Amino acid sequence: MPPATDTPATPVPGAIPAWAGGAVFALGASSLVLLLHGNPVGSALWSYLPHPPVQSVSKTTAFAAALGIGLAAVWAAAVITPPRRIAGLLAGAAFLTLFQSIVLALYNMAWEPLPALLSLVGAGTLTAFLRPDPTGPGTWFRGRVSPPVLDHLHATQDHSFLRPDQRAATVITCRLLNESALREALPAREFLKLYEAFRTKAATVLLNGGACLDPTESSGVRAFFGLPLPGTSPADEAVTAALALDDAMREFAGAAAQPTHAPTCGIGLATGKLTAGLIGETYTVLGEAVELSRWLAAETANYEVRLLTDAATHFAAESIEDRPLEFVNPPDGAAVEIFQLLGTTGSLSQEALSRRGAFRDAIMLLRAGHTEDALGRFADAREGLTVTDPVLDYFVSLATDQSQRDAASSAGSNSAGPPAPASLSSTDALTPPSPSSASLAVPRRQGKPSRKLPRRP
Repeated sequence: MPPATDTPATPVPGAIPAWAGGAVFALGASSLVLLLHGNPVGSALWSYLPHPPVQSVSKTTAFAAALGIGLAAVWAAAVITPPRRIAGLLAGAAFLTLFQSIVLALYNMAWEPLPALLSLVGAGTLTAFLRPDPTGPGTWFRGRVSPPVLDHLHATQDHSFLRPDQRAATVITCRLLNESALREALPAREFLKLYEAFRTKAATVLLNGGACLDPTESSGVRAFFGLPLPGTSPADEAVTAALALDDAMREFAGAAAQPTHAPTCGIGLATGKLTAGLIGETYTVLGEAVELSRWLAAETANYEVRLLTDAATHFAAESIEDRPLEFVNPPDGAAVEIFQLLGTTGSLSQEALSRRGAFRDAIMLLRAGHTEDALGRFADAREGLTVTDPVLDYFVSLATDQSQRDAASSAGSNSAGPPAPASLSSTDALTPPSPSSASLAVPRRQGKPSRKLPRRP
């Protein structure tokens, strides 16, 4: 769901006392014209002008101008949200009112701006203070969506999106992978400050991306795209937000006071049908994709990557660059194919795209049992690399082990009959070497190979 565009302001129900109070204040402030007319407070300042004004505007004109400005401020404060927008409008109007007085003085018209300024600022501030809190569908999303999206929800006339229903959405979960290590290494106060800063940073990035936060996630930050209002392409919006979140988390880790205590984050994306709707006073979201995204965020430590997606996100997103990994079995649900998110369309260089293509070919060959050909394409994927690629190393290890098994099987088959067809379906073929970072890794799930080709060439 992208950030909502500005929508026309609508009156807040129950704001009559605020309207009345602001109007009375504007009337009282405008009446100061009767006291100040003919004896402008600004006469001393105007004496510094090249041609001091000598003609004052009439009482009727000055009174009508001050009252009109005050009533306009009352209207703005009563119907516009959020409060910071009201403050900006009042400040701008006050500047224009003062500037108008100076311009009139240059044209020999003495108009005292004090009544108009008091009417503007006082009436607007009083109305904003007296008006009730906004009501409507946006009430249940305060703090869960960005202010522009909240304004859009307040102005939405169709409330059907609040009714419980099955809705297509993409879920992002960001977890602190080395939480246990940090908890042991840091004093409790420092750890809690770090953890709160992590949650605040991640939530801010996701809100700016148009997400709806999930307040029930306590072990990290989780957000939904495509909820509460449907988006044009939730998966693409989630991919863009996930990449921005990854950049923000890298900066956050780099700003750590002690590099040895830098936080390590993992991000998981999953797409599917979610059961969402307003139950009581809470907008609740449930579904397999919710837990899958959380599990994928933890699995990033196992593969030593930062972003993982499921197959549904791979197929739903149009502007995504990724590479397939393997089929895994989450604790709950059926086996799922996972992908490493690399970027958005156009973000990879031609060299990176070539390496990604070679890696993808090698994965398909490995799944089909052609280990020697797979090792050749893995070598192509390694060509030109200047940094280590833990994912590539892991699959090269799998292919090498399988190649050795195939060779041993072929040697033994000379006296034992025809060889059995090579297959990756055995659990031994998918058992990985021990992780290089045991403090962060979680046990690998054994998976099932597939002959299904990825969507993109």
